[in-house]
Amino acid sequence: MENGSYIGPGIWIRMQHRFGPRMTEWFLAGHTALWGFVLIYSDDIFNQPAWAGFRDIFGDSLFLGYVMMMLGFLRIGGLIVNGARKDVTPVIRQFSAGVGFFIWCLISYGYASSGVISTWLAIYPLFAVGELVNINRAAHDQGEARNGRT
Repeated sequence: MENGSYIGPGIWIRMQHRFGPRMTEWFLAGHTALWGFVLIYSDDIFNQPAWAGFRDIFGDSLFLGYVMMMLGFLRIGGLIVNGARKDVTPVIRQFSAGVGFFIWCLISYGYASSGVISTWLAIYPLFAVGELVNINRAAHDQGEARNGRT
C-alpha cells in the first residue's frame, strides 16, 4: 500500500464505491470528449448558422475538436487515478470541474453569439451549473480528507 494505492481487488471496490457520487463528473468528462469527436469528424460543422459564434471565436472546428477530446480524456484519466487511490485527490477534481465550467460557459456563449435559439439553451448552461455542483462536492471531499468525516 505504498503511495496511497492498493493492489488487487481493493482498487476495483474503491472505484465502484466512488463512482456513484462522481457520476456527473464522469458524464461531463465523456461528453466533453465526445463533443470534440463530433467536431473532428463532422465536415464543415461551423458553416451551419447555429455555429457562427464558434466560427468567429475559434475559426477551425478541427482545432477545437482536438482540444475538447484532449480535455475530456485528461479528465477521465484524473477520475481513474482519483478513484484508484486510497487517499482522495479532490484538487484534481476541483480543477477539472472548474475547467469544465469554463468549457460549458464558452460553449453556451458560442451558441448564444450565433443568434440562433435552439435546444442548446436547455443543455449547456445546465452543464455549467452541474460543474459548479461538482466543484462543491470535490471541495466537500477535500474537507473530509483533511478533517475527517462529520
